[in-house]
Amino acid sequence: MEIGSEFWLDDPSAEQKMEAQWIRKFGNTVLTTSGRGAISLLLQEVNPRFKSVLLPAYICDSLILPFRKNGYQCSFYDINKDLSPITETIRENREVGIFLHMGYFGFSTNSNLMEVIREFKRNSAIIIEDVTQTLFSDFKRYEENDYYVASVRKWMGLPSGGLLASPVWEIKGTLPEDKSFASIRKEALLLKAEYIHKKDELLKKQYLNLFSHGERILSEEPYPYRIDSLSNNIMNGTDVNKLVEIRKNNYQILKKGLNGIEFIEPVFQNVPGNTCPMFYPVYLNNNRDQIREKLSSRKIYCPIHWSRPKQISVNSFKNIGNVYNRILSIPCDQRYDWRDMDRVISVLGELENDRSLIKGSE
Repeated sequence: MEIGSEFWLDDPSAEQKMEAQWIRKFGNTVLTTSGRGAISLLLQEVNPRFKSVLLPAYICDSLILPFRKNGYQCSFYDINKDLSPITETIRENREVGIFLHMGYFGFSTNSNLMEVIREFKRNSAIIIEDVTQTLFSDFKRYEENDYYVASVRKWMGLPSGGLLASPVWEIKGTLPEDKSFASIRKEALLLKAEYIHKKDELLKKQYLNLFSHGERILSEEPYPYRIDSLSNNIMNGTDVNKLVEIRKNNYQILKKGLNGIEFIEPVFQNVPGNTCPMFYPVYLNNNRDQIREKLSSRKIYCPIHWSRPKQISVNSFKNIGNVYNRILSIPCDQRYDWRDMDRVISVLGELENDRSLIKGSE
């Protein structure tokens, strides 16, 4: 079986269930089709003192897009190698209307921001935490957060799924429904399930095209729409405890098995008990793209989080270029077990013997 890439959907008829408890843990919640739809809805809700946003320089372009489309001035702050914010680069900014922060890959990498956030609050800034990558981690959040946003579909096979929540504010309005995005994603998820079972390469081309079509729809129309009923039912029916347990186990298997492979440097050395990992992120010393291609040829698909947005100039930041150029995300999610993790470890171990690949320079 291939490892990584998009999830799939075996059963398109999930039963309606009561709302899952984890959905409300961030406060008053509205479910949208996507994370960027959640941000677009947020920007309809708020009226910051300054029409400006301060974002981490390590970020997905889709997170920047809604702010730009709504006329916000976007500024960025630098990130350390351990993915913690460099607070000195945050304090350089003045007249910040919205401050956005996040933890990466399930870890509380943003735990050093207490004083910075309090300073922003004193200046009436709106504080947003993007919890996409820490959605199922159980550490304490900042009481000063005004809003939370997330893309839930990154964690499971959902046609659509975003979240906007606030522990202090009611979120107004009724969202319209747009069936096109969820319908295309549902078809892609079902085709991928069929491919997983039949191994028909024609199906693979079809579902990849559909996933790409869905992403184009989001890029062209970040307007907030409500989540589709199937995705809502799947979310409510997901055994989150099992999801967390499997991811933690898989992460530990990778951590132990990849220890000592010289061209791999784990981003995080230790995994706190309250952390639910999204991936097993590593830095590769050389030839990341070639190593990634070798893995793909063995049906192990490791995404890069993320391609550097054009708004981010590596010359403006001390560390961020190194992160964008070297990081790679190894899947460890609930679709897989120890046998799959052992296969990843085995293939990476084989690549260590290719001296031209490991010792070369990009």
